[in-house]
Amino acid sequence: MANSEVKIYKITGKYVKKHQKFKFTKYVRALTPENALDKVLGAITSQRILRRKIEIVENTEVSLDECPDLYIRGLANL
Repeated sequence: MANSEVKIYKITGKYVKKHQKFKFTKYVRALTPENALDKVLGAITSQRILRRKIEIVENTEVSLDECPDLYIRGLANL
């Protein structure tokens, strides 16, 4: 049986919207890095930004202490 432990991932990237450049950093709980990337891309593309205009710079696993998002920390402590 596969290890099904939920981990916290930090995804950093940038995109262009209406000739302006934006940077983002999202913290997501997921089983694999691919699932975390899919969640973030889904959230960003729901704001009418094409996937081809999004550039992912970093996708790393972080510990609970490194995550500043209180919502993610609260879910991890359940």
